[in-house]
Amino acid sequence: MNYQCPACGANLRQRKLAQAVVARMEIDCPGCKSRVQLNLHQAEMAILLLSCAVFLMLAALAYWLQNQGLLLAALVAGAAGWAAVQVLERTVLRGWPRYVRKS
Repeated sequence: MNYQCPACGANLRQRKLAQAVVARMEIDCPGCKSRVQLNLHQAEMAILLLSCAVFLMLAALAYWLQNQGLLLAALVAGAAGWAAVQVLERTVLRGWPRYVRKS
């Protein structure tokens, strides 16, 4: 992932999501004070939505059936989704710009 500011080129890797305006996924660059927006890839979103859906389905089923094995499977599915996004970022999305200028 390319974590540079699109306006000034400052490295924004260490910026916290808590510092963002979460509703619009925007942050202010500490270097040039311009507002930049999070640039999510479609594959990243698909993996996250799929892993969340599987987690919720398995967790609800585990609650309904009172089955600890299904609850463990739900936790594994959530962790696998996170791991898949990490692998995707480090392999396929190496040059993908994480931030774009706010339009």
